[in-house]
Amino acid sequence: MGAGPSRGRGLAGLQAGWKWEVKHRVFVSRVVELRGFVQYDRKEFGVSISLKGASCSFVVRGVHCKYIAFVAMAELAHEAAERSAHRQVQEVLRAGQ
Repeated sequence: MGAGPSRGRGLAGLQAGWKWEVKHRVFVSRVVELRGFVQYDRKEFGVSISLKGASCSFVVRGVHCKYIAFVAMAELAHEAAERSAHRQVQEVLRAGQ
């Protein structure tokens, strides 16, 4: 499976230094539910990923956006770094979220 447009742009976001600010990370039976914001160039887009699906505050023609792909890759990279450091990925629950 090759990298589609969204996955390719998501990877470009990692390389360009986009920031993923996690507001909510919960583990439910080995599945992660995420909510937070992708930030770059003074722009901010809300992203949510759960077992039920993914959504983004940036919607174009009902297509999954590059920000969802970026968040998925950023979380995979974060988890890999934590495993390399022999640490567990921590849940994040911030007040008001």
